Amino acid sequence: MDTTPALELQGLSRQYPGVLALDAVDLVLQPGEVHALAGENGAGKSTLIKLLCGAERPDGGRMLLFGQPYAPHTPLDAMRAGIRVVHQELHMLDELSVAENLLFDHLPRKRFGLLDRGAMDRRARELLARVGLVDLNPATRVAGLGMAHRQLIEIARALSGRSRIVIMDEPTATLTPRETDQLLAIIRQLRSEGVTVVFVSHHLDELFDICDRVTVLRNGRRIATQPMAETTSDQLVRLMVGRSVDAPSKRDAAQRTASAVPALRVQGLRYRGQRGSQGIDFQLHYGEIVGLAGLVGSGRTETVRALFGADPLVAGQVQRDGQPVRLRSPREALQHGVCLLTENRKDEGLVLDMPIRSNISLARLKAVSRAGLLRPDAETRIAQQAATDLGIRLASVHQQVRQLSGGNQQKVVLAKWLLRQPKVLILDEPTRGVDVGAKAEIHALLQRMAADGLAVLVVSSDLRELMGLCDRLLVLSKGTLAGEVARPDFNEEAILAMAYQEYLRASHTDDAQAA
Repeated sequence: MDTTPALELQGLSRQYPGVLALDAVDLVLQPGEVHALAGENGAGKSTLIKLLCGAERPDGGRMLLFGQPYAPHTPLDAMRAGIRVVHQELHMLDELSVAENLLFDHLPRKRFGLLDRGAMDRRARELLARVGLVDLNPATRVAGLGMAHRQLIEIARALSGRSRIVIMDEPTATLTPRETDQLLAIIRQLRSEGVTVVFVSHHLDELFDICDRVTVLRNGRRIATQPMAETTSDQLVRLMVGRSVDAPSKRDAAQRTASAVPALRVQGLRYRGQRGSQGIDFQLHYGEIVGLAGLVGSGRTETVRALFGADPLVAGQVQRDGQPVRLRSPREALQHGVCLLTENRKDEGLVLDMPIRSNISLARLKAVSRAGLLRPDAETRIAQQAATDLGIRLASVHQQVRQLSGGNQQKVVLAKWLLRQPKVLILDEPTRGVDVGAKAEIHALLQRMAADGLAVLVVSSDLRELMGLCDRLLVLSKGTLAGEVARPDFNEEAILAMAYQEYLRASHTDDAQAA
């Protein structure tokens, strides 16, 4: 029986200016195992994945792929060797179709090199069906899709070739429980076929559900590798952060301000492409945290983008402090004290080639300038204070923000909006790709801001996160507000029933028409 490891890392190291991202890491992956890679943001997980897929080259050590030396110079080398990656930061060509993105590296051809669009459509539909996107037209432009759909397309693309090792970096970050269960079933199928899966997730329950072994990284070093069956969640957290992390406490009742006028009132909101027949109505008060729940495609992101003026508001009225306002652009939203932390931080929240300090000050240049001239010392001081307040792990505020881990990049986006001192803060998937310790810190920060009188609206695919954090939940179903639930009435099954409400109604209508 062949016992050759699928992949073996020997003393792998990688250094950036001022930061030793990986320090002589050893790791052995077996064929047909699901191996968890765990650690805080900045522990070295993303760096390790970049080395495995050929995006970067190690400064020391070597890799063996099924016993043979493995030293990819480019991601294409890794793909040809049978290693595919689902990155935390999605890499898609927005102006191309879903089918073209899925099959870009091996487009089907006819005679004379002409593109075989029929074969491309059929193959794309097969891959989409595998990840549960049976209703998505392969000809759809990717630019018009939300993050959850993009994530599933990225997963489908990784399954399009004959892979020997599949690396998944936070693949469930924007997925609802239904899509997550489907993905875990796909991973089990890959394992049964002998494919090695490296699985990165800050949702510890997923690690225990699907993984055979776990390797923990901390500060660029391998701390431990052990069977999941012999590991408890408390032990895993201690290995990751070097200390115990208290479970997040449930939120107390909101301390609303004395004024009965809501900070934000939305009446009859309709966004472009909305499928529901009715507009969306809700109120958001100062001092409370309200969650926006729903399935992928329910309209959560579209709703908050319309509120921020990032996408057109087709119909409806928005009031701030009881006064009608027109939020036709992000600039107008900012003028009225409304800020949005978008779900796509890489493309919409950050300027990756600019330094951290410039990203933090970008939305409020008046705070770091005088007479129209930028004051680098003020910008640096404000950025350093924000890094301390939010626990941003960095070498210097002068380094490019792209050099940070995904979770630390998210904290930079949050710091940028907090510098604006908003009255209404909207956050779309604020803890996507954030480790357990940082997630607890962000939750505590949001609760502290709400206690200080800020009105907070949160979108999350993690229903349990919303139930632990929020005072009320607004449940969207297929573009319709299916219901509102107060904290004393929180019930996961009842909330999910609301989320499926319009989908079930449409299914019953189809059945009746078929009869």
